[in-house]
Amino acid sequence: MIKDKYDIVIIGSGFSGIAAADILADHDLSILLIDENIHIGGQLLRKIPEELGEYPSYKPEKIKRIGFDFIDKVKQKKITLMNKTALLGVYENNELLIEYNREKTFTLKYDFILFATGARERFLPFKGWTLPGVYSTGMLQVLIKNFGVLPAKKMLMAGSGLFLFAAAYEYLKNGGKLLGIMEQSPFWNKVKFLPQFFHQSSKFLEGAGYISKILLSGVPVKFQRHVIEARGEKNLEEVVIGKLDKHGELISGTEKTYKTDTLVVGYGFVPNIEAPQMAGCQLEYCKEKGGWTVVVNDRMETNVENILAAGEITGIGGANKSLNEGKIAAYTILEKLGLMDKENLAPLFKKLKKERKHHMSFVKCFNSLYQIKPKTVLGIPDDTIVCRCESVDMKSIKDAVSMGCHDPNGLKMATRCTMGQCQGRTCAPVIYDLLQILCSRTPEETGLFSVRPPFKPVSISALNKSNKS
Repeated sequence: MIKDKYDIVIIGSGFSGIAAADILADHDLSILLIDENIHIGGQLLRKIPEELGEYPSYKPEKIKRIGFDFIDKVKQKKITLMNKTALLGVYENNELLIEYNREKTFTLKYDFILFATGARERFLPFKGWTLPGVYSTGMLQVLIKNFGVLPAKKMLMAGSGLFLFAAAYEYLKNGGKLLGIMEQSPFWNKVKFLPQFFHQSSKFLEGAGYISKILLSGVPVKFQRHVIEARGEKNLEEVVIGKLDKHGELISGTEKTYKTDTLVVGYGFVPNIEAPQMAGCQLEYCKEKGGWTVVVNDRMETNVENILAAGEITGIGGANKSLNEGKIAAYTILEKLGLMDKENLAPLFKKLKKERKHHMSFVKCFNSLYQIKPKTVLGIPDDTIVCRCESVDMKSIKDAVSMGCHDPNGLKMATRCTMGQCQGRTCAPVIYDLLQILCSRTPEETGLFSVRPPFKPVSISALNKSNKS
């Protein structure tokens, strides 16, 4: 039974959330760990449910084994776990509004809150991206890991970032056949990672495994390739790919058509900062961290008292960084509660802060190499849908900007972009880019879409069934 108040509420059960929960649970604290998914562990630790059986050859990588161990430990400790639970609002006086399984809403209070809300996929619209048969890399992994399903026996993959190769590896390992991988960034971006090898050897070894599987499977990998259009009457039938120059502009005459009924695309990730934004946490825009991120000190504290943030929302950097920051956040809370001696914590903090320094170095290198160039964004055709939920196309956005809508909220009122089911989680990142480019403004001058509770869709029946009714 959920309580009215908890010592600590952790929002998100990815690597940061479970690492923090594991440490905090050893100190007789009331802890609530909530997550929207049907399982804990976040995107990386998805796997086929036991009732569907396991692959006999399934051998998770080292970081995943560490994550699964944390999940097992957390499940055995004195922690209130709430899966299928969404955070709807953060209010003054340390109060939260949450919804369980679209059935009931709860309000509760907390002494400390740790935002470990992770990241979501970034998209770059192109003509036809709303056609059935066009999937995201994240959806591909959900189908494989959660349901043991391949969306197609053959497919084409396109986009940018290391996750593109991780998804390709997962697909090939499970019997799929790839027609090709169209990587938007240049080949030399991969070479620039080499200085990071000494401190990030596990990531390099993991990546080497992905590349080996892809090359041994005979999959053609092409760089500086961009999806121009996905075509089909009712479903995807073919994809047009073109080559980009060093400025991100399409080179005329390089177009090539691929016959396929399935295209998987992904352009990296952006932090989920809406909940910290609602809580009043200071945000900053930094391309080298992945976009808008939560500002924290070296102990993962935000500018709001007793609110901490850890993981991808402080910079897109992967599981090891998230584990590190989750531990730092947990020890910070224990110190503030007086449950651990400062002398004992000093060597722990010193070691963890040194590790985080190396992780942040990787963050800045990684994110700087996978930027979507302005000319590529401006190259989106006028008749391309940008906001899928409200069917707002590129021309409508340009027209609104020309009429003086130079900030996100003004554009929202003029076009209804971000007002649909996903509340801008799909289109907002590219709209931010468009406004900055079209208006010649900095991210700080452009600003963010406002957030207010409930910042995710909630059913009326769930609101009726609250713990205060």
